[in-house]
Parts: sequence; C-alpha cells; structure tokens
Amino acid sequence: MSAMEDAGIKREEEEGEGADVLVVDDEPDVANLIAMNLEFEGYRVRKAHGGRQALEEVARKRPDCVLLDIMMPEVDGWEVLRRLKEEPETAGIPVIVVTARNTDMDYLKGLGGGAVDYITKPFDTGILKAHVARALQERDRELVEQAREDRVRRLQLSALRDITEKLISTLEIEDILEAIADRLLTLFDLDICALCLPDPTGRRFHLASFRSRFPLSRREEGAFDITRDRIAALAGGDPFPRGGLHAISSGDFAGDEVAGVLSGLRSLHLLALQAREKPVGVIFLGHREEVSFGEQERELLAAIGNQAAIAIENARLYDDLRYDEEVHRQLLQRVITAQEDERRRVAMELHDGVIQNLVSAAFRLQLCSARLENDPEEARRALLESREIIDAGIAEMRRIIAGLRPSILDDLGLSAALQKYIMRLQEETPFNIHIELEETGIPPLTTEAETALFRISQEALNNVVKHSRCRRARVTIGVEDGELFLRVEDDGVGFEPPGAQRRMARSYGLVGMRERAESLGGTMAVESAPGEGTSVEVRFPLYAVTREE
Repeated sequence: MSAMEDAGIKREEEEGEGADVLVVDDEPDVANLIAMNLEFEGYRVRKAHGGRQALEEVARKRPDCVLLDIMMPEVDGWEVLRRLKEEPETAGIPVIVVTARNTDMDYLKGLGGGAVDYITKPFDTGILKAHVARALQERDRELVEQAREDRVRRLQLSALRDITEKLISTLEIEDILEAIADRLLTLFDLDICALCLPDPTGRRFHLASFRSRFPLSRREEGAFDITRDRIAALAGGDPFPRGGLHAISSGDFAGDEVAGVLSGLRSLHLLALQAREKPVGVIFLGHREEVSFGEQERELLAAIGNQAAIAIENARLYDDLRYDEEVHRQLLQRVITAQEDERRRVAMELHDGVIQNLVSAAFRLQLCSARLENDPEEARRALLESREIIDAGIAEMRRIIAGLRPSILDDLGLSAALQKYIMRLQEETPFNIHIELEETGIPPLTTEAETALFRISQEALNNVVKHSRCRRARVTIGVEDGELFLRVEDDGVGFEPPGAQRRMARSYGLVGMRERAESLGGTMAVESAPGEGTSVEVRFPLYAVTREE
C-alpha cells in the first residue's frame, strides 16, 4: 500500500474526531450523558446549561457543531437558534435540535429556522452520534465547495427562515396566504403569484389570494378558478402525487378568450401543495420574460411549498377546531335550554293533566267512601268515575313517556320503531316521497345503541323531508367489516358540503348526530354534491353496540 493511500485511509478514519461540539441542555444529567458518549468518540465537548450560557460559549469560541435543547428557562432554544442563524459569523454552525417537542410545527420551526437535524427525546445514543458525524461531514463538504454553494445556501436558509417565521407567527389562513404570495413575488421577481385552494370535494380549485405587479381584470382572475382535471392536463398529468414544480403553457392556461396580463406571460409554472398525502393548494408563478428555474431554485421552491402546505393545513385544522369549539359551546347551551324546556313541559303536562286527574279521582274516592253506607248506588257511580279518571291519567302518563322515549323501541325493537316512524313521516309529508328500510343481519343491540340509531335516523329523515326535495330515500342498517352501519340516503338536490364536514348554516342537527355517534365510539360522514343527493352514514365498532346474550 502506498504512503498516499495510507494517509487517505487514516484521514477518513479520523474525520470528525477532535471537532468542538457544544451541548446545550438545562438538565445536567442529559447534558452529561450526551457529553460522555461524544467524548468517547473523540470529540471535544463543551456544555452549557441554558440559552444565555450557550450564546456566551459561542461568542467565546466558535464551535463546530451545536446540540440544542428547546425548552429552557429565560432564553429558550428557539431564541438561541434564531440568534445563531441571523449572525453571519455563526450562521454556518450546524445546529442539531435535541428536544422532547415533536409536533409538525416544532419540526417546521426547527428545520425552517436553520437547524440541520431534529432529534426527539428519548433518543438512541448511537443515532445521536451518527447525526453529529453526518453534520460535521456536511460541514467539510461545504468547505470544499464553498465558492459555488455558499451563496445559494445562504439564500435558501435566509428565504426559508424569513417565510417560516412569518408562517409560524399566525394561524389565520388569510395572513398565511398573503405572506406566501408576498414572499414568492419578491424572492423570485415574479410578475404574478396566485394561490388557489381546493373546494371540499377536491375537484375544483378557487382563487384564494394573489399578488401581481399589474392589475388583472375579473375575467383574468376567473381563469384561476380551475378544475383538478384541467390542472392535470396543463401539467401533463396529475401533479399532486409527484409534487414539485411544473412548467405549463401560459397560452393554454389563458386561452383565446382571456386577454391582458395573462396572455402576455412568457413563463408560467405550477407548484402543487400537498400535506398528509392530500392536495391543499396550487401556486401559479408567472413571468413576462422567459424564465427557467435552476436546480437550487427548484429545491428552494419545493421547500417553501412544503412549509406553505403544512402552514395552510395547520391553519385549516386550527380554524376547524375554533369553529367546532364554538359549535360545541352553542350546542351545549341548546342542550341545557332544551333540557329546561323539556322539564317545564313535562311539569306542566303532569300538573295540568295527570295531577288534575289524580286530584279528581281522589275527590271521587272520598265521595265513594262517604256515601258507601247510606247511598251505595252513588258510591258505585263515584267509584266508576274514579276508575275512568285514573285510566285517563294512565293514558296521559303513557303519552308523556312516549314523547320522552318511543315505547315501541322497548316493546318491538329498532326495526319496528323505524318502520312506524317512516310510515307516519310519509303520511304527514305534503308531497309524495317513498322511504325504504333495509336491514341485514343486525345483532342484538344495547339500549343506548338502539336509542342513538333511532334518533340519528329521525334527524336524518327530518332533514330529507325538509331540505332534499327528493322522490326516494333509503335507510339501510347492516354489518360490514366488523362494524355496524346506518346509512340514510336520498336522490334529492344535494348541497355543497362545507369544509371538513362543517360550516353549514346552523348545522346543529349534523353536530347532534355526530355527537350521538361519537358518544358510542362511532364516526359519521356526510357525502353530497349539488344535484347528486345526500348520504349520511354512521359506523360503530360491533363490540361497542352489541348486547351480550
């Protein structure tokens, strides 16, 4: 073996050894554990037990790598990372976040803020050492290719950090969309940047935000209301599974009918946004000059697109949560009000009906007792009247009880109760409607399950009668894939489902049905489209609703 080859092997074996690593963690035991493992590998390790001390150590001597905890008092890890990356002297230090925080937004904040890696606690020490070695190797490669790569990398880090800081500073979808459009327009010197979001069906995208250096006409803005099929045609195939940037023909996009700024674009690209394996939006990037994006620019756009997709999805989830909390609050208030109204109704009916009957019967019985010896015939009549009054009171009590819970559920079961309710509904409906009930292999159900299924069917059928304008409807109950399902469907006018199955005006009926389903461990889904009818389906695990024999 030559001396040159021997030196090369020795250099590879020693790569990374002796590097100065700063471990930042406010828990001394964790810091000592990390330090001990890294020192065993030959690294020189310094420790800092807080953010302020970490910044002082970096100022005293620039480390080759920083392992940074996030949750620390006074100056936390996010602030340390921000200060390191905003200073040119320290921006190139590889920072590995080592923290117990593990949400998607934490990953976005750490990696988007400039960290080269993200490790969650508890961690495997072998994996930790491998991440440190990789970070130091990346540093060495950067030094070798510094002349060509440094400028692009600084641009990427700065752009990503800038847009990430804006995206994580708000959960309002409008602010997020405006921030994305503004940053992209400036960063890539665009003439037009338009963001389109999908409707609840995912088949059509609508213009949600745009920035342009030139005013657009309404017809031009309308061109961005586009179907997913047309997007696929423009991009030469569905862009969402592939992701990334796609060049499209501005002439094909604008068409002959749209004149103005769009027809003058010489370059138009489409960036598909996807989060959790589903489309969340499309960004159109337009130039009035011929532009082709290089590899590094495409990587930067892809990274921004990923962050934008996550931010949009998180904003939607937050919006859904905020709306659901408000609906739950109002629903709870309605439930409490309904309970009080029902109590008042029952109290009035008991007072005006049953109690009056019992009082009258008591007077008749007293009369019977007083006349029994002297006037047996009068006593007999009083006794018969008392019996009639008591019978009327019993009937009134049964009527009140039936209003609280259909007795036919207890007497004949769910199917018979639904059949009776459907017959009554068809008789009372002012127009002709045919409702079918299909059931297959229903096991014995618990009382709670039968009540929930009956009430859900009741609410769904009431919606069919009130809103669908259908000719036929079907109620299906059966067992499938280890689940009990109830499906109510109609061939009516349908509607455009609100985002995430929500936001239908005063949709307390749907919320109430979902609450009943979830109370027994079930789920509910609503499918509808204008002119295509509506289907409401609830599903329950069999073990949660079946009754033991």
